[in-house]
Amino acid sequence: MRLFLLSLTAPMLLAACSTTEKMSDNPKGVERYADDPRLGAPVDRICFASTIDGFGETTRDTVIVREGRDHYLIETFAACTPLDDAMQIGFDGTGGCLSKGDRLIVSSSLFPVRENHPFETQKCLVKAIYKWDKDATDKPATESSGDSEES
Repeated sequence: MRLFLLSLTAPMLLAACSTTEKMSDNPKGVERYADDPRLGAPVDRICFASTIDGFGETTRDTVIVREGRDHYLIETFAACTPLDDAMQIGFDGTGGCLSKGDRLIVSSSLFPVRENHPFETQKCLVKAIYKWDKDATDKPATESSGDSEES
């Protein structure tokens, strides 16, 4: 009986180890943008006129938000379940500003109903905020001169 149980648990343990290795190779949060030229310097806060103007490029722990003409990458402390499929994002900050330690209020539904689906709206703690240059590219600027060949 012990040999039978060992033969069943050994493949599960090996599968768990291989899954752990794959997950550690997958960067999380702002680490996934380490080589991305769009990622700028950290900022202390974002101040909005009234609400977040727009958002996109959501993952389980990051989101790009727009305030006027400026864009920012916000990283949350832990996986924020509805952030990956967010339909609405607000914030719980002081004085119309969002800073580290404040909360994003994220909903994966356009019309959230807390009684029926308690996990479709979640408050996610802000870990860091970075300036985001949506127009930056990793390709260096090249001069195009038609007659630059030497004979």
